[in-house]
Amino acid sequence: MSIFRNTNRYRRRDRVGTVRSGWRRSGWGRRAGDYRRRRSSTSGGVETAARFGFVARGIAYITIGIIGFMLAIGTAEHEPDGGGALAAIATKPLGYLLLWILLFGFAALVVWRVTQIASARRTYSGGHRFYAIVSGIVYALAFLGTFRYVVHGRTPKPSDAIARDLTGRILSWDGGQVVVLLIGLAIIAFGIWQTILGLSLQFVDDLRMGWMTHGSREAVIWLGRIGYLARGAIVIAIGIAAVVAGLNYDPAEAKGIDAVLRDFVGKPFGPWLLMLISLGLMAFGVLSFLEAKHRRTYGGVPV
Repeated sequence: MSIFRNTNRYRRRDRVGTVRSGWRRSGWGRRAGDYRRRRSSTSGGVETAARFGFVARGIAYITIGIIGFMLAIGTAEHEPDGGGALAAIATKPLGYLLLWILLFGFAALVVWRVTQIASARRTYSGGHRFYAIVSGIVYALAFLGTFRYVVHGRTPKPSDAIARDLTGRILSWDGGQVVVLLIGLAIIAFGIWQTILGLSLQFVDDLRMGWMTHGSREAVIWLGRIGYLARGAIVIAIGIAAVVAGLNYDPAEAKGIDAVLRDFVGKPFGPWLLMLISLGLMAFGVLSFLEAKHRRTYGGVPV
């Protein structure tokens, strides 16, 4: 009986193999194989672009963190925002090479987010899709600002001026005060979420922690914890400023990154707090370098 059972098992295998091999030889099989190869090459390109983009994001955060630290000790020559970071990089050796890296890196991050948005219905939740849209817009604006600076020499407007102009435009609408208040509350909520990500270490879920050495895992945990707390503090401060601008119906109360960081200097123990936040921004930049190597993928696209 065992001989017959083994024979039947091999026959079943032969039948399945014949069907599959026949399917592969058919036009349908060839077309499906071509589709999988195209999808694999596309996903591979997006993954490479995203990982390159993380490097660019790391450079930007480290530069802003350095400017913030220099502001805390009274030696800053540039504003601690995107425009100041571009100007600071341009003055350094190989500065324009780094600027081109930033330019292509931000473009790569836009492509990554667009790919996530396009595939969100199948692979991501609605909340993740919304976050990808907002993040993609931010990266697109960073790309445009870097492009204008590198190609045309136009320094982007300070983030403080952008915040005031945008707030003033919204306040001129009917019901604009309510819109500004809602935006401010949303920004505060996002900052709180960033803080929670750092305290709860949820950010490690997006990383291949099992691929790292013990030292790398410890470094990622501390870099991420400090980095997300620093980001959360800045975002919450920007949100509070927006709420105050809405309550007072005064766009001059709105603040960008540069104004928020400068405000720390004028408060008791402010320079020390600004040093810690600046170190946190630099830590997040280093974390971005590690993400370039260890970010998990879903369907060939980094999460």
